Amino acid sequence: MEGTNRGFATPTIKGRLRLRPNAHILRARSILITLPILTVGLAVGALLLSLVFREPAAGIGSLPDKPGIVVLIWPAYVVSAIAYAATRGFRDRALWSLALAGLVGIVLVGGGIFMFLSTTNAPAATGGTPSGSGALASPAATVGATIAAPTPGASVAAGASPGASGDIFSSGGTSSATLSNGNAAFGLDALAFLFIVLGAPLLWNLWRGISWFTAPQAKHEVLTAEHIEGEAGGLSPIVAPLTEIAAETYTEAKLGEPLLSVRGLKKHFPILGGVLRRRIGTIYAVDGVDFDVRQGEVFAVVGESGCGKTTLGRTLLQLTPPTAGHVIYDGYELGDVDPDDMRPLRRRMQIIFQDPFGSLNPRMPISDIIGEGLLAQGVTKRAERDKRVEDSLEVVGLRRDYTRRYPHEFSGGQRQRIGIARALALSPDFIVCDEPVSALDVSIQSQVLNLLLDLKRDFNLTYMFISHNLSVVEYFSDRIAVMYLGRIVELGTVNQLYRNARHPYTVALLSAIPDADPRKRRRRLVLKGDVPSPAAPPSGCRFHTRCWLYEQLGKPERCTTEDPSLRIIEGTDHQAACHFAEEVSETAVRETVATQDVIDTAAAVES
Repeated sequence: MEGTNRGFATPTIKGRLRLRPNAHILRARSILITLPILTVGLAVGALLLSLVFREPAAGIGSLPDKPGIVVLIWPAYVVSAIAYAATRGFRDRALWSLALAGLVGIVLVGGGIFMFLSTTNAPAATGGTPSGSGALASPAATVGATIAAPTPGASVAAGASPGASGDIFSSGGTSSATLSNGNAAFGLDALAFLFIVLGAPLLWNLWRGISWFTAPQAKHEVLTAEHIEGEAGGLSPIVAPLTEIAAETYTEAKLGEPLLSVRGLKKHFPILGGVLRRRIGTIYAVDGVDFDVRQGEVFAVVGESGCGKTTLGRTLLQLTPPTAGHVIYDGYELGDVDPDDMRPLRRRMQIIFQDPFGSLNPRMPISDIIGEGLLAQGVTKRAERDKRVEDSLEVVGLRRDYTRRYPHEFSGGQRQRIGIARALALSPDFIVCDEPVSALDVSIQSQVLNLLLDLKRDFNLTYMFISHNLSVVEYFSDRIAVMYLGRIVELGTVNQLYRNARHPYTVALLSAIPDADPRKRRRRLVLKGDVPSPAAPPSGCRFHTRCWLYEQLGKPERCTTEDPSLRIIEGTDHQAACHFAEEVSETAVRETVATQDVIDTAAAVES
């Protein structure tokens, strides 16, 4: 894992969770699960037909001489049992499950071809009497005939004598008559087509996804949900004294190790087009970010709208599967994790959504909205859930009897407090705050921010605070990461970024902060042009198309050809992704502001 050459230590990993199978393996698993369902459905349907129409041949039949459909499809029972057994080993990447699944696919395709050839090679007959013997006799042929002509009336309609229909379930030479019947041949062909339709995609997906079984296993121990639940323990009380909460909910990391480590994280979204919905492009929403979040701190992520802040937060929590990279939470390496194994860690990682109304179900009372997560985590007793929901509401400053109300009965600030209570109900250690105050009035913003700070102190919480309000970030955060077009361009403490910014983009953002004193008029550093599309980012430095320093230095070629990475500035933990970060100074900023377009300057001053 990379990171040591860019100021990030390699995180300690004590285990990783089982991964979610890739798309091809998931499709193959769906086909395998379909087989037992179809077999049971066929058997039950045949039994019902035998009872309704009083036709023993459609059910069990007369054993042992004249077995019915339910008995004759015994090969389907065997294949279904093998298919179900194969699915049990997919999650653990067992090679025996791959062998069993491949065997099922071969049996389906081979059986389909065999039945199709049985009907095409059968000799023709006149009046329902076989013109010769030698046609293939098989249980599948008898099943196909039974499906096509289960009653004597069906044989008459097909041109066969009524007496011949009674022999359709007998053995020996009657197989030729069975295959000669047009309805029986059609039934066999339909069954053969079904086998091939199931078997061919199964084999194709197994071939395309064979790397899931053959790829080398992770060098770290693969842990399951039971291990994580045993280590984390149960839910801790919400309104207990501070010392008790700290003892039960606080997971102290080892000295120097962060709670959350991110290395090379990427999230790309495909652009589909055309009639066949083929991939014609890629949106690079998050394109290789590295950072650490330490226990108990507020780590802020700022940037323009569309730079990938929300996608980053959702990807960290595995709400959106990452394309590449590593996410290590408290020593557990996350990735495209199996949902069952991810559930215990979801209790420790929660999110506060941006829209306080859109994130609440308008048809559910508050008790069910907050208690839904508790129910998913195994808190099945209604009384226990209601008690915990009421405690969560009380902690965020709402009355306990609000549990019976619906979201439309609350104001915007109260709805955001309900969103905070929903996150607190599971006693998390890490919370992603996705612009929690952007939709609120200024006076309500201060109340919610102070509430979050009080909860952080009382419950030893760690926040990742996403925002584009730099004034709020300065007041609320400990460290800040500045994002631009899917990348982190600068990373440091509040004092480092606000007093000594080293990336041209950060300097431009800080110049846009309004001053509370109306007598002060500051000249804003205006960025020219629009933000490039994340589907077609510029080569080299992604900011060079709008960079004022790039223009001032005479457009050096290095900015357009070489992609800068985060590097340490001046021997501190202050990092910037700029080739010429040392050239950023107050003098350079003043010169750029003095020479920028007069119209841009006037517009910036007025705004």
